[in-house]
Formats: sequence, C-alpha cells, structure tokens
Amino acid sequence: MNAADSAENEDFRERLLSASMNEVWASIRSNLEAIPLDNLIQGLTLTSRQIQHLTQNSAMMSASYYTEWRSTLTRLRSARRWIPRIEEHLSLQQLVVYMSALMEMDDDIDDQVQALGMTLPMLPKEAAHDIAIEFLHFYSPKRYPLATTWIYSWKTGTGALPYLLEFTNELGQNGKDRFHSFGAGYQELFARLGQLDSALQQMKLHRWGIYSNDVVLAYIYADYLYKMYFTTSKSIFSTIPTVLGVMSYLLGLSIPKDAVPTGIPIEQDN
Repeated sequence: MNAADSAENEDFRERLLSASMNEVWASIRSNLEAIPLDNLIQGLTLTSRQIQHLTQNSAMMSASYYTEWRSTLTRLRSARRWIPRIEEHLSLQQLVVYMSALMEMDDDIDDQVQALGMTLPMLPKEAAHDIAIEFLHFYSPKRYPLATTWIYSWKTGTGALPYLLEFTNELGQNGKDRFHSFGAGYQELFARLGQLDSALQQMKLHRWGIYSNDVVLAYIYADYLYKMYFTTSKSIFSTIPTVLGVMSYLLGLSIPKDAVPTGIPIEQDN
C-alpha cells in the first residue's frame, strides 16, 4: 500500500471512530440485539464448511461430486442468480475447474477476481467479480472479506460502506461526502474492510466473529433499503422483507417465511 492509500485508509478508520459515529454504532448495536441471528450465523458457517469440504476433496470427480458443487454454488447469492446463464455456455465440470483455480492464485486478490471475470465472459464483469469474491470469502472468511457490489460498487459509488460513511457528516480524505473509491482494487478495499473489522471490535459489535463484518454491513444495507423505499413509495415499503429477511437474502441464505409480508418468495427455487 503506497503513502496515499495508507493516508486514505487511516482517514477511513478515523471517520469510523469519530464522535459523530457513537450514536450510529449504539443504534446498530441495539437493533441487532433485537434480531434473532443464530440461524443466520449457522447458515453462513454451513456455506463455508461446504465450500471448504469440496475444495479439499477435489479428487472425488464423481457425478455426485459435481452435483454437490452445484448445490453449494447456489448458496452464494451472486452465483445463484447467474448459474443458468453460465450453464448455457460452460459445462459444470469446467466451471468447477475455474472456481477451484481461484485458490491456486493466492498471490494477488485482484488477479484472482479478474481471472474469473475473463473465464466467464457471458456475465457482466461486476457479476463475475462478485462470484469470485463471495466464493473466496466463504472459502477463507478471515483472509478474504466479503466485498461484493452491495458492499461497494466502483461503477456507481454506492453500497453499504459509502452509506455508513455518510453518517460521519465529515468530508473524507478525498474531499467528498461519498467515498469515491477504496483505492485501485480489491486489495485496498480489503484494507478498508479490515479497518471496519477493527472498529466493530472497539464498538462491541464483533460478537459474530469472522462474520461480524458480514452481519453489520448487511444490516446497514437493509437500513438503507428501508429508508430509500419508505421515502419513495410507502406501498412498496410495506411489501419488502423484514430486516432479517433482507440480511438473509444479501448473505445468500434462504429468507425466513415469516420475514416476507406478502408471503410471496423473493426468489424461486430454481
């Protein structure tokens, strides 16, 4: 990380820990305490275990092995949406080869993400990058923070992180209200997420261990969606899932039936 990136990273940390954020952290902590998250954490743990199991048993190239791979990939929100399109162009066996190769390119996260993007040209670039990031995150949650586009999108400058920083009511290192970028790539973005992880420990919001960033960022994005829909359309607002439902969806888990006011599933089984 160069001097400019280091300065912006430090500025990011200071903004998260500024006095103007104390009330925000207290509100997040209070609201999350009221949400039953045990099943959500168990679901995230299961996703990690399944991916780790598959990647550690790559010699078992049976039909059931590939079926298990497909089932596991559907646990990733980013992959679940795009698997039908991928399968129009690639065999499941070839997709498994591409996904497995991600762990072998462990020297540079940006190379890993871009490599999958190039092998999945049938998808929008951000979609392919999301699949790589989400897969690597659940493969090794400590090493690879969750950094999909709902957390931060370079294309639009939106996501949970920019929304969180708006609460500081302070200009950042770059002199803008919104974080215009988190560096040149995922390595720098990971550095900011590392600072968030540190801040959550100080704010007593690290009780979910390696999934603490995931939980808090999903809550923050759910809060953003609720406020956006409530201010634009109260009729739409009344139909979206509860906060737990939105969090579950963002993190790739099934939305609890009682979290959908209309009773209509957000995603179909396929």
